[in-house]
Amino acid sequence: MAAAPPGYGRYPNLFAPVTLGPVTLKHRATMAAHGMRLGDHTGTISARHRAYMVARAKGGASLVSASSLPVHESSQRFAGLQIRVSSDDLIPSLARSAEAIHRADAKFGITLWHAGYNVSPLAGGVTVAPSAVPNSRGEVPRALSLADIRELIGCYRDVARRCRQAGVDVLEVQTASDYLLGSFLSPLINRRTDAYGGSPENRLRIVAEILAVVREAAGPGIAVGVRTAVAHYTPGADNDYGVDDSVAAMAALAKAGLVDYVSLSAGTYRASGYTMPSMARPRMELTQVSRRFREVSGVPVIVAGRIRTAAEADGIIAEGLADVVAMARTWVADAAWAAKYAEGRDDEVRPCMSCNQACAGFLNRGLRSGCVLDPRSGREIEFPRLSRIKTRTALAVVGGGPAGLEAARLAAMRGFRVTLHEAGPALGGQLRLAANAPFRGEMLAPIAWWQQELTRLGVEVRLSSAVHDPRSLDAGTIVWATGATPAWTAVWRLRPQLFDGIPGAEGLAHGRTVMAGEAKVGGRVLVIDEEGGWPAVSLVEAIAAQSNVTSLTVACAERQLGEAELQWTREAGEAGERLKSRGVAVLAGSLVSRVDGRSVEFTDGRRLGPFDAIVLSTGTVSRPIPEGVRGIGDCVAPRGLWAATTEALELVAAL
Repeated sequence: MAAAPPGYGRYPNLFAPVTLGPVTLKHRATMAAHGMRLGDHTGTISARHRAYMVARAKGGASLVSASSLPVHESSQRFAGLQIRVSSDDLIPSLARSAEAIHRADAKFGITLWHAGYNVSPLAGGVTVAPSAVPNSRGEVPRALSLADIRELIGCYRDVARRCRQAGVDVLEVQTASDYLLGSFLSPLINRRTDAYGGSPENRLRIVAEILAVVREAAGPGIAVGVRTAVAHYTPGADNDYGVDDSVAAMAALAKAGLVDYVSLSAGTYRASGYTMPSMARPRMELTQVSRRFREVSGVPVIVAGRIRTAAEADGIIAEGLADVVAMARTWVADAAWAAKYAEGRDDEVRPCMSCNQACAGFLNRGLRSGCVLDPRSGREIEFPRLSRIKTRTALAVVGGGPAGLEAARLAAMRGFRVTLHEAGPALGGQLRLAANAPFRGEMLAPIAWWQQELTRLGVEVRLSSAVHDPRSLDAGTIVWATGATPAWTAVWRLRPQLFDGIPGAEGLAHGRTVMAGEAKVGGRVLVIDEEGGWPAVSLVEAIAAQSNVTSLTVACAERQLGEAELQWTREAGEAGERLKSRGVAVLAGSLVSRVDGRSVEFTDGRRLGPFDAIVLSTGTVSRPIPEGVRGIGDCVAPRGLWAATTEALELVAAL
C-alpha cells in the first residue's frame, strides 16, 4: 500500500473520512456554498461555473457545492441569478457537473433555497415572506397563503427529484439568515396565526415538511442536511431567534429523522457582519457554539466562519467542536487548498485575508464574484494553467506592490528569469500600509506568501532599488508596477472646479504619509476625507489608536465614513460602531471649502477649529509610465488590489 502524503500525518483529524447519512466524504474539508455569479443566459450550470467547481474538486475538496439554487420562480430574480431549477432543462448540465466532480474524487452538493423578502420587488413581481414585515431596505412583501406554501413545498420536492436524476450526492435545505425559511423560524418576522406561525414548533413546521418531501424525492442514496443560523443577531432585539431556539429546532429535525447533518452559519441581512465575517471579526467564531449543536442534535455538524488553515480545521475536529469544516472564501482564494496541505506544501497555500472585496463586494454590486488575490478564481476557462516558455529570457519588474509581486510570481512560474526592483525597504506597497491599521493585520499574510513564493521560484528581489530609466535594466521584457502617489483626485469627484485642490490645504499631511510614519500627528486632529472607502477608514482607525491623539474629527463627504466600499463588503455597521466607541466625531456629508491655518471653513459657512493637525484623505494619482514598458496596477489608473493582480495575470499570460 502506498504511503499517505505527508500532510495527512500532520492533520490526521482533518483528513479522516466522515459519513453524512448514506454518503461518505473522503475527508472533513469541504467547500461551502458561495454564490459566484458564474451563470450564463441558458439558466443551466454554465461551463464557467462547472470549471470553477471542478478546480476545487481537483484541489482536494471532499464535497463541492454549486451554491444556493432558487427553488421557485419568485426567488429566481434575486441578484440576477442565472441558474433556473424550475424545469427538467437543468438536469443535463447538473449531470455533467456531477460526473466531472466525481471524476475528481469528490462529492457534489446542492443547496435548495428561497431568498424570501430579500428579492427586491424592483426586479419585477412581488416579494414574499411569512408575514408582511419589511426587509432591511424597507420593501414590504406579500404574506404567503396556505396555497402558496403547498406550492412551494412541491417545488422543493421537484428540485430534489431533478438533483437525484442528475447524480447529486448531497442536498442541503437553506434555512439560514432571513431568507424565506429563516424568516419562518424568526419570531420577529413570522407573525402568522395559523399552523405555520406562533410557537417554535409551528414556525419550524414548514422546514420539517420541506425536509420530508426532499428526503422522499432524494431517495436512499443522497444525504439530506439543513443549513441554519446559530442566531440572527438582529441589533437591539433581545427577543430574536437565538442560539437556544436554533439548537432546539435542529434537535427536533434530527430526532424526527429528517436530517443527516446540520451546517452552521450566523446573522441575517440586518446583521450582515455575521454572515460573511470580515478580518475584524474573530477567527472560527462559530466554534463557540457548534459543540452544543453537535451534542444536542446527535448528527454530524458542519461549521464555517473564518477557518483559514489546516491546523485550525484539524483542531476544531480534534476538540469535538464539529465533524466537518466548510470553507467558502478559503477555497475561492486557493482552489488547491486541501491538496497543498495534504502534500505537505503548507507555505504554498495562498491565504484568504477575509477582505470580502471581490467575493462578496463584487457579488453585491451585481458583478461576477472572484478573489483579489487569485484573479483566476471563477475564470478558470479563460486562464488555464500557464504554459512554460521555450527559451528562458530575462524579465524585470519595477515595483514591489501587489501588481509587481503577482507579475513576478507568474512570470517565474512560466520560466522567465525574473528580477524585481522595489524602491523602498520592504515589499507590499499600499497593501502593507493598509495592514498597519487596526483590524487589518491579516493583510500581511499575502505579502508573506508572495515573498515565500518569489524565494521558492528563484526571483531575485532587490530592495531600495529605485529605477527611473528602464533603459538601465538588462531585460527583454519590463513590467512597470510603481503604483500611485497622493493627490487631489478624490476632491474632483464632487468639485472638479478645484484644479489645485482645497484652498489653503497645500502642504498638509496626506493620510498615506501618516500611515507610512513619514508624518506625525497628535493632539486635536481633523481628517478631511473625500476619498472614502477603506483608505479613509483605515487612516482614521490608525490615528484614533494613537495615545497622543486627544480628539479626532472627520469631515466626510459621504453619508457614512467609508460607505463607498464598506456597504459592499458588509462592514459599514461594524466599522461605524468601532469609530463610535473610540469617540471619533464624524461630520457626514461635509465638504471643506478652505483651510485657514489651523481651522477650516465648510461649504455651508460653518467654521471648525483650531486643530493641532489636519490630515488629507483625498485620493491618489498614477505615477508616470515610461515609454517601452508594460504598465499594470495603479500606475495605469488608481483602482484597487483586484486590478493589480488581474492585470498581472493578463499581462504574463499574454507574454
